[in-house]
Amino acid sequence: MNNRFIPFISVLMTISMIVFVTLQLYWIKELYAALNQDFSNKVYAAMESAATKTQQLEVEKYLNIDNRNFANNIIDSSNLPTQTYIQQTSDSANRRTITFQKSIVENQNFPISPLGDSLLLTKLYTDEGILKIKTQENAAEPLTAQMSRDFNNNTYALREFAKLNASNLPVERRVNAAILDSVLSKELKLNGLNTKFGFAVIDKRSAMTKIVNDTYLEQKDKSNYTYPLFTDSKDRTLYTLALVFPRKDYSLAKNNLPMLLGTFMSLLTILGIYIISINYMMRQKKIAEVKTDFINNMSHEFKTPLATISVATDSLANDKIATNPEKVKYYSGLIKQENLRMKKQVENVLNMSKLERNEVNLFLKETDVRALIKELSESFGLIVAQRNGTLTQELRAERYVFKVDEFHLSNALINLLDNANKYSPDAPQIKVKTSNEGNWYVVEISDQGMGMDMGNKTRIFEKFFREETGNIHNVKGQGLGLSYVKKIIELHKGQVLVESQKGIGSTFTIKLPVV
Repeated sequence: MNNRFIPFISVLMTISMIVFVTLQLYWIKELYAALNQDFSNKVYAAMESAATKTQQLEVEKYLNIDNRNFANNIIDSSNLPTQTYIQQTSDSANRRTITFQKSIVENQNFPISPLGDSLLLTKLYTDEGILKIKTQENAAEPLTAQMSRDFNNNTYALREFAKLNASNLPVERRVNAAILDSVLSKELKLNGLNTKFGFAVIDKRSAMTKIVNDTYLEQKDKSNYTYPLFTDSKDRTLYTLALVFPRKDYSLAKNNLPMLLGTFMSLLTILGIYIISINYMMRQKKIAEVKTDFINNMSHEFKTPLATISVATDSLANDKIATNPEKVKYYSGLIKQENLRMKKQVENVLNMSKLERNEVNLFLKETDVRALIKELSESFGLIVAQRNGTLTQELRAERYVFKVDEFHLSNALINLLDNANKYSPDAPQIKVKTSNEGNWYVVEISDQGMGMDMGNKTRIFEKFFREETGNIHNVKGQGLGLSYVKKIIELHKGQVLVESQKGIGSTFTIKLPVV
């Protein structure tokens, strides 16, 4: 993918993701509103039924417990029974159909206290019937006495309604907290609401009565649901039932868990894919840039030896030099040296390729690591001395014979020493120190060079990565050395650590298990 399109595609993906997430959040908000409304409808339905049943229980208590001799009370039947007839006649050929409905309403008021409280008892008698009468064509048939008896002899269905108008009775005598709790629990469960609730009875002055449970007292500041519990004879609210649900949101989520979980999982999946895609594209862009730098560095690394070989070859073709054995030997050695240099660069790339494919097998054998480090330090010290630098050794480890791959470990140490030398702009001051920490053999290689930024400390072990100084070619390399070191030490089941400060220097620490 062309690097120029990556930012453009990233912006489009980001805009699309923002729109998608916004729509999802809006849908979740609307879903919550719908669930909340459904919850409220169920609560009000339960409260309405609970209020009706509480009123019925109040009447039953009054009739069966408080006033067992209710029949001996004075009856005020000022409202006389009423009877209503509704008839409809339709003619069809020689038949007449009479549809009738009868209803008789009887109201009775029973005083229950001298303060005006009363029990309103309403009896409703109802009956329906259909009569089909065969008549002669165009002949009128009067309503006979038998028909009237048929009407009046029907069996009536009786329904009785009772309402206690007790505006002067204290609420504690009208309702019991335990019974109200039981009725509310049952009605809420019947409406599919099985969650903790608090209840209270509020008077007409909006003051809390003694009919209240602990949950309501703890959560009274939360929004609640209210419904009329008791009214007077003119249907004015005397007492209000109030409910509060401390775990309402949890109940909504629990009852709709599969749908909400599916929504959130799909949202998280899309977000995850988006993040991975953006990260992948950025990594590809970075890898492309790093590979470009790598090719430039490799070109630079090969350019010098190729130019040297070219000059040496041309010199050997010169008759004056060809007849001089010393000159021939010198230029032949120069060609061989530069050829080995290019071969080493190629081997570095091939070794990293093998490490990436896990094709490198270590040949572990008992090795005197102290002697190995001493030999490498003394040999590399000659290179450091050419720059008027010093390489000091501080080999304090007492356990230094264990199994390692001598070839790869030597290469790793040489890479660290080479970095310490290359990134020391002045005369290098390098120190090699060894010690034992438990079952670890610790090697520290420190310098007083240019150091590095904190942000680069975690990236220097990435393949092809190089400090900016390296990218302008005043320090040669391909950015493979530290990556190689990390891979080799990890194959030895060891660790590589780095401490560095810009302008002060760096310390690389290798920890190898002594087994």
